[in-house]
Amino acid sequence: MPNSKKIYGLIPLRKGSTRIKNKNFIKILKKPLYKYALDQALRSKLINKIFISTDSNKIKSHNKKLSIISRSKLSSTNYAPTELVIEEFLKRYDCDYLVLIQATNPFLKTKYIDQGIMKILKNKKKFNTVLSAVKNEHFIWKKNKKGCIFPKNYNYKKRTRMQDTKLDEFIENGAFYIFSTTGFKKNKNRLYGKISYIEMPKESVFEVDDKEDLKIIKKLLR
Repeated sequence: MPNSKKIYGLIPLRKGSTRIKNKNFIKILKKPLYKYALDQALRSKLINKIFISTDSNKIKSHNKKLSIISRSKLSSTNYAPTELVIEEFLKRYDCDYLVLIQATNPFLKTKYIDQGIMKILKNKKKFNTVLSAVKNEHFIWKKNKKGCIFPKNYNYKKRTRMQDTKLDEFIENGAFYIFSTTGFKKNKNRLYGKISYIEMPKESVFEVDDKEDLKIIKKLLR
């Protein structure tokens, strides 16, 4: 399918972090965390150019497809939403679709990014945005104000074997989001309208948010 649309990839990369100091640059198996997602994004033949928006001077670009751009102090704080980084980017760069890639998920693969791009290009009238997700295969319970818990996605009075249960639920794993830039500007959100997904494997439900995640991910990557 020939593609005449301009598609950019954006990786927000902040040098500071709350729970793990400089987590984006922590080495996992001798490789900085952010490089896992970046290397996969650069291999995509559907993304025209990749941008890293950062407040760090540690990253150097040796790839013609990659540009390192600075992000403002306002969008570099602990509490700044990623949407602010996207807004700043779109004021400077023009494209038809943006692939937002989060560096904290080292299980991202090029094939999932490209599947997402193709899905949104082929189904423009059917889907507005696409995100990466993992199929939920667990019975979920929720706590009420009285401290009791109740099931959210199954009936315990008619319990079936897990392998026979069709939960049809997905967990957002934060690896990537794909959307049109006109849609983002109108909605001020990476997700809007009719949302679809690309399913990623079980292990990709883990992204580096705290030290426990880091321990698990290191073991899985080995």
